[in-house]
Amino acid sequence: MTRAFLCLALAAFTVAAQQPAAQQPVSPQPAAQQPVSPQPAAQQPELPPELTLSQALNIALSNSINIRTALARLEQATGQYAENRAPLLPQLYVSAHQNYQTVNLIGLGIPIATETGKIGPFASMDARVFLSQELLNFSKIRAWKSYRSREQASRLLSDNAREVVALNVIAGYLDALRAKATRDTLAAETKLANDLYRITRDRVSQGVSAELDANRSMQQVNALEQQRQEAEQSYIAAKLNLANILQAHVTSAYEVSDPTAYGTGNAPDRDATLKTALATRSDYQSLEASVQAAELQVRSVKASRLPSLRLEFDDGQSGTTPSHNVNTYTLQGVIEFPIYTGGRTKGEIEEAQGALREARTALDENRSQIETDVLTAISGVEWALKEVETSSGNVKLSRQEVDLTVSRFTQGISDNTEVVNAQVRLSQADDANIRAQYALGLARADLARAMGAAEKTYRR
Repeated sequence: MTRAFLCLALAAFTVAAQQPAAQQPVSPQPAAQQPVSPQPAAQQPELPPELTLSQALNIALSNSINIRTALARLEQATGQYAENRAPLLPQLYVSAHQNYQTVNLIGLGIPIATETGKIGPFASMDARVFLSQELLNFSKIRAWKSYRSREQASRLLSDNAREVVALNVIAGYLDALRAKATRDTLAAETKLANDLYRITRDRVSQGVSAELDANRSMQQVNALEQQRQEAEQSYIAAKLNLANILQAHVTSAYEVSDPTAYGTGNAPDRDATLKTALATRSDYQSLEASVQAAELQVRSVKASRLPSLRLEFDDGQSGTTPSHNVNTYTLQGVIEFPIYTGGRTKGEIEEAQGALREARTALDENRSQIETDVLTAISGVEWALKEVETSSGNVKLSRQEVDLTVSRFTQGISDNTEVVNAQVRLSQADDANIRAQYALGLARADLARAMGAAEKTYRR
């Protein structure tokens, strides 16, 4: 018995050593940032009174349903990888039975000189260890490698889910910043209009201005106050939407004030950026891994036509009872060579080749989309930088116009029509500048996403 088990262990060790080591693919992660494990769906974090963009990203990346879904699919792919690796490793199990039975030998085709041919009852016992090991099976080896590539593709898709979540958070945060800037600007303009109304009312009291001027000033105050109230509501709605994106406790009882959301820098070189995007975009790398998996699957199906070789060994005790038995063992090599499968192999090859063509088409489509994303984002950054420069200059000119017209009005050179018109133009200039800043921030975020670096760029 000892000899048999030593042979068993030696055979298992020798054959297992011939198999390639199973390597778990490792998804690249930024050195400074490690992914945050998503929380259970029931937990909804509270938002701090002052929410920075980095805090918003941390909350979303640890609480996103999309990321949890991607990780669940990764777990499934990991399980499938393990299932397809298992047949290449030694298979070891134990079986034992104790029987008390009778047998009709005549029924088995053994003629004997008895009326019924029945013998027994008699006892039968067998307990043994079974070992089998694939020595050469190209189909299973390539199938295992195919599922390893599929697991890597799923891992990269989970990274891509983080990028998508990061972009949505940045866009939501920028929208809240734009709404806040609009509200604050209109509040300042309303105060300026109130100041003009008080000046006008004093001049009416002194008899140097007409009541029409005061009426005109009050209309401007009311118009700006109405716009400010609308902007206040828009800011609340933007904060509620951001809280929903973060999948946190939905509330508007917090403030956003992080200027880093607008990003920095000018438009980069197109060719270099496109090259970087193709090298770093996790969705593109995932599709490359899917193509590799499909190619290996085609090779795996074709290899099923080749012969396979495996080793089988068992060792145990056989007898009538556990106390009356002897040691027996079997050691055999098995070679299988498929001759005719009824067209099954051909059908599997066609199916695998169709899946390969589909994977290659998806890769080409994604490459074209990445090129579009990069070029659109770069163009957006270039345009938005010009818009910010132009609108900022216009705001400066509009403020100067307001100061000059107020001076002319207080000196009695003109009525307040010029001042009201100047205030309208200032309001338009401020709004254009806010929209330009928002467009620039969003274009920079789109560019970071197009390069596959949204989380790395904005999560500090």
